[in-house]
Amino acid sequence: MLLKHRSAVLVLGLVLGTIPASAWATTPFLNRDTLLPSPPVATPRTATQTYSENSAEAPVVAPLPENTQDLDKVVAVINDNIITSMQLEQRVRAVRARLQAQDPNAMPPEDILRRQVLQQMILQDIELQIAHRAGIKVDKATLDQAVDNLARTNNLTPDQLRQALANQGQSWKSFTNDLRDRIRVDRLMQQEVESRVHIGPDEVKTFAQQLKEMGGVRFDLQQIFIALPDNPTPDAVSTARREASRVRDRLIAGESFSRLATQVSSGHDVLQGGRLGWVKAGELPPSVTQSLLQLKVGDISPIIPGPTGFHIFKLLDVKHEQPTVTEVKAAMIVLRAGNGLQLQEAETRAQDIQQALQNGTRFSELARNYSQDQSTAAHGGELGWVAPGRLPDNLERALLSLQVGGVSSPIREGDALYIMHSQGQRQQIVKEQQIMAAARMQLYNRIVHERMDEWQRRIRDSAYVEILEPGLRSADA
Repeated sequence: MLLKHRSAVLVLGLVLGTIPASAWATTPFLNRDTLLPSPPVATPRTATQTYSENSAEAPVVAPLPENTQDLDKVVAVINDNIITSMQLEQRVRAVRARLQAQDPNAMPPEDILRRQVLQQMILQDIELQIAHRAGIKVDKATLDQAVDNLARTNNLTPDQLRQALANQGQSWKSFTNDLRDRIRVDRLMQQEVESRVHIGPDEVKTFAQQLKEMGGVRFDLQQIFIALPDNPTPDAVSTARREASRVRDRLIAGESFSRLATQVSSGHDVLQGGRLGWVKAGELPPSVTQSLLQLKVGDISPIIPGPTGFHIFKLLDVKHEQPTVTEVKAAMIVLRAGNGLQLQEAETRAQDIQQALQNGTRFSELARNYSQDQSTAAHGGELGWVAPGRLPDNLERALLSLQVGGVSSPIREGDALYIMHSQGQRQQIVKEQQIMAAARMQLYNRIVHERMDEWQRRIRDSAYVEILEPGLRSADA
């Protein structure tokens, strides 16, 4: 599968939209702004791991159904944890409401919707279990900063956010527990996938040339993905291709792409009707980009083989623009952490700074008082507009992941801890000297998308999963 994004929908009387987990966690990880949520549908296998009822994708409390009989029965076992019928029903109702609001035509039959949602819950729980075993924790200062960032994103104060959730019947404890879980999983993904992506200078140079040729092409896409099993036999590949051909024939005959995607796709975007949103050409595999460039808006692509299955795209729109890069107006606080004692002192000071930010102290004031970077402290930590390549990759990715107004958790880079503050974003035409930096970031994004999918398939297949309700099992289970 190609693309993925960890995100959730927050409903506060009205739908506020899809909010990147990066806006919550504010830890340095991939900028996934153009990507959409994504649960894979995989075949249950064998196992290890703990279910948390707070691992739901969205901090939304859906009303319970009228028939509350047997809602406490176990519908799935994941390692030594469970998912209950009540938990599944709450999530299904939330997803159903979201689909109705976004695209009523994408609503699949009820049995398919329940299966898809359960598979999503299973994957998210497996991720949480691994994060727990890895000892990934989230301190109060980080959680408070994430709440503040999320509130700021929605033009609310934390108190207003709390009240808005209360008005919907959402427990603040449940909401913050879910948010903490989100941050833990995002940190896990950074640790297990993103931090392990290393790109050589020759790769960047080659891709930079391709980037010049592609210019600023972006695609607005929907996708249906027909997955292959692990280590597929030739017969399995042929079967999957025939299935993809049948699906494409139905699309050409006029069936709704959104509805068909929710019924048959194994893509991470299945519960969004296959909607990927706007994607830069450089962040797609070359075979996909070349195929899409041959299409007109509204066209259905040929079947495009990939390493894990077959893709069918619908081109909703395309833009041919001058290539641009994202610049961030930024400020930072730098705390020296050269040895063990200095690191402890820096971490303690960073917590104090985060608490002061929660209490309303200006970032610029804290930078003047505490930052140990002489070139920026006197100016309130101001860096001005930061172009690609100006900062180390870790710090650059952290800035790109922040919503405007957001503040990062402390980031270790070299002999210092950095706290980054995003004050604005703008798109600028790529200059010749920025081509390499832009190429490195887009190539990094592409590789992370591919590795993330491989990693999620691997952990899903290595977990013990037993679905107890026959109607919730996939056809090949």
